Amino acid sequence: MMRSWIALGSAITFLALAISVDLGVLTAFDVMVRDWARPHDVWGPAQVRADFVVEGMRPIMMAGLLTVFTLACCVRRRSMRPAAFVGVVGLSTATLAIAVKIAVNRPDPHGWVANHGGSFPSGHMISVTVCLGLVVLLAQPRGGPLAWLVPAVSGGLMAVCLLLQAAHWSTDIVGGALLATSVLAVASAQRWRGWLHGSGQNDQASKVSGRSTESSFAVVCPGAPDSRAG
Repeated sequence: MMRSWIALGSAITFLALAISVDLGVLTAFDVMVRDWARPHDVWGPAQVRADFVVEGMRPIMMAGLLTVFTLACCVRRRSMRPAAFVGVVGLSTATLAIAVKIAVNRPDPHGWVANHGGSFPSGHMISVTVCLGLVVLLAQPRGGPLAWLVPAVSGGLMAVCLLLQAAHWSTDIVGGALLATSVLAVASAQRWRGWLHGSGQNDQASKVSGRSTESSFAVVCPGAPDSRAG
């Protein structure tokens, strides 16, 4: 239930932010943050260090990491479920992000509009958070809270570096984080995690096997006490 509220809240906030950005409501705020993070648009030591993070975790690198990890999971489990799961989530996320980019058609802080759409929402933020979040879902069937620190911290680091470089407006970064959060909240729902790891079928098989064992034991040993009693 908590994941459903997170997904819904993130989606509604993202939609409201997209409309505000499209109407130019937050432009003055974005300019103020850009001037504070990178005064006079100077490329200094901080921007050079930030570039290592931005380039090292750019979308194509994160997609490659996720692909290798997914294929390894498929081989280890002898199942194509991880590939199907990642493929559906990844394709859905990319389609939604590009559709919003094209609809808003926002130039970045330097006046550029990418070939795949505008600056809102940040593709760097989306790719880092979603790709590492999917790695967590593949590696951790139950998705413990500490494991989610990996995409959260990595996303936060990317956000700071993008601001230092003035590669994105601040609202682009927030929008990317909101979209990624909504996607991961839906993808980590119990039903999808159960399907991904086959827990539902395994649990059902275990129950059936357990009932069969008890029945067989009762036939062989009719005087034995019922293990389900008490």
